[in-house]
Amino acid sequence: MKALAALSLAIAATTLPASAQTRIVKAHGETAPALLCMLDHTGDRCKVDFAGDARRTAQTWLFWSPNRDFALGDLISAEYAHTQSQNAYTTRPLFGRTADVYYVKYKHQDYTFYIVPPGQDGKILYMLIRSGRPEDEKTEPVGLSRIR
Repeated sequence: MKALAALSLAIAATTLPASAQTRIVKAHGETAPALLCMLDHTGDRCKVDFAGDARRTAQTWLFWSPNRDFALGDLISAEYAHTQSQNAYTTRPLFGRTADVYYVKYKHQDYTFYIVPPGQDGKILYMLIRSGRPEDEKTEPVGLSRIR
């Protein structure tokens, strides 16, 4: 529930009147439910259809344990950072697709979630989760999808 409140504030901040943000808000709205499922650890109750590589990546976050809560600490914030086109650091894991980027801060560690909006079939096929902040993309290893 904490994740929902934190993300709701982030969504409210990005939907303030600004005509230039319309395109980004639309893409953001398609991926926000996926992030909420993972941060709320809803398991089989998640209504988002993760498939392919995204399903494997999401498993760790959907099915949570007390050990993971202890290792990461409390969720501090979850914010939409931006929509990002492919680049040298994300082309391979996201198969060259544009992704919505979220910055998730826990008490003991930060994560960046790259979520490609669902395809026409409504399934999220591509996702990358790595440690660090979005601006650490060039210095942190890419492809980390599990908790340290």
